[in-house]
Amino acid sequence: MQSKDYLQHLYEYNYWANKRYLAVAGALSEEQLFRKQGHSWESVHAVFVHMMSSERMWQQRWHGEKGEFLDPKDFPSVASIRDYWVDVEKNMSAFLAEQTEQSLLRDVTYTNPKRETFTLPLWQMVVQPPNHNTHHRGELAAMFALMNIPHPEEEVIQYYLIKSGQRKE
Repeated sequence: MQSKDYLQHLYEYNYWANKRYLAVAGALSEEQLFRKQGHSWESVHAVFVHMMSSERMWQQRWHGEKGEFLDPKDFPSVASIRDYWVDVEKNMSAFLAEQTEQSLLRDVTYTNPKRETFTLPLWQMVVQPPNHNTHHRGELAAMFALMNIPHPEEEVIQYYLIKSGQRKE
């Protein structure tokens, strides 16, 4: 399997897992959605906005733009997050489709919000958003558990078992 194929599979898994967790969040009350729980971004709502914002910011960096965080106030509901994320996902899928094995090897320089500048091969940056989202889905799982809210398994092996027909959704 080539790098580009692997990255496309990685993002398919990432979006599958995100959608499963967004579905859980969509059934929460407003109080549960915005409840401060002491994790890195405090609430379920804030974690989702951060995940989406970060993914968008990486895309901006790869296009040579200054990455900017989204304002959580612009996303008052899970539906508003889900609707905006559709475009983020489409843009990412289009970006990945444009890449070649060679373009994924090119160095990209970016500056983070702390004004630190770094250079890495593009493929190493492209793996960051799904990895980052996995970390935050772990936090969401903890938040859901603290509220006694059932949530699905989202590990990559579950995705491949369901995709292969060996497990049901």
